[in-house]
Amino acid sequence: MSRIDYDSLAMLAAVVREGSFEGAARSMRVTQSAVSQRIKQMEEKVGVVLVARGRPSLPTDAGLQFCRHFEQVTLLQQELGERMSALVDGKDGVAATIRLAVNNDSLATWFPNVIKRASQELGIRFDILPDDQEHTEVSLKSGDALAVITTLETPVQGCRRISLGSMDYIAVASPEFFQAHFVDGVSLDALRGSNCLAFNRKDTIQDLWMTLCFGDAVPVSTHFVPSYEGYNACCAAGVGWGLVPSLAAMPLIKRGELVELSPGKEVKVSLHWQASMLSSEILTRLGDLVLEEARKHLVPDSFRPATNAA
Repeated sequence: MSRIDYDSLAMLAAVVREGSFEGAARSMRVTQSAVSQRIKQMEEKVGVVLVARGRPSLPTDAGLQFCRHFEQVTLLQQELGERMSALVDGKDGVAATIRLAVNNDSLATWFPNVIKRASQELGIRFDILPDDQEHTEVSLKSGDALAVITTLETPVQGCRRISLGSMDYIAVASPEFFQAHFVDGVSLDALRGSNCLAFNRKDTIQDLWMTLCFGDAVPVSTHFVPSYEGYNACCAAGVGWGLVPSLAAMPLIKRGELVELSPGKEVKVSLHWQASMLSSEILTRLGDLVLEEARKHLVPDSFRPATNAA
């Protein structure tokens, strides 16, 4: 393949980041026609379609690979600048942007500290893809993200895994909901006759909790609420019972806004940091920073060293 035009590659990355040619033009401070022309020329040069036009405009598999390459090169350029004592300040220069896939519960609890510190200490920006912790590794395997927070313990090919610890989930409901459905105790029959909350149809943590408590899970009437804030608000409003990170639930329980269904019964979800083994000092330092913050908030697992997958 002939030499890559990195100005065109920057425009491709902007289209993918903004979701449209118009948004890319605004962020790059050029005309929309200029962006469209650059992308078309690049597609003709490499012989494949890089962007599926639409709303939003989405990258093809080939487009994702080019975007990932651009992110990696941007990281290496920033590291070179640091070594040459020409630090990028994130305002006048071009700060590296790292695309991460982070589970929603981490994003709403302890991960904002990572974003703040990484911005201040490493001078990087984030493009975060939210998802369930069981499915974030899909973004890593596809090349859509350079690193993820995931439940997957086995390292993805070409990636390094660091065990972060466990996020504990407890079953909670509003005091009114608890009195209406569980005054005679929490049982499978009582659960079957009540409403449950789930984040989406991929969310199976309720079944894990029922199996932990009763050795089995039963079908329950379920409301799907794909929003961390909305999910917790529905719990507090008495819409149904649900599994909430203990980090978020305990303050509400202490204030009497929530009741724990079965105290002491916690679903432990082990989380891992998986990142590309790209020879990038910034990515390595980011992994160290993530681990530092995780140790402040997550429950330690038994020691498991970092592992690599060639």
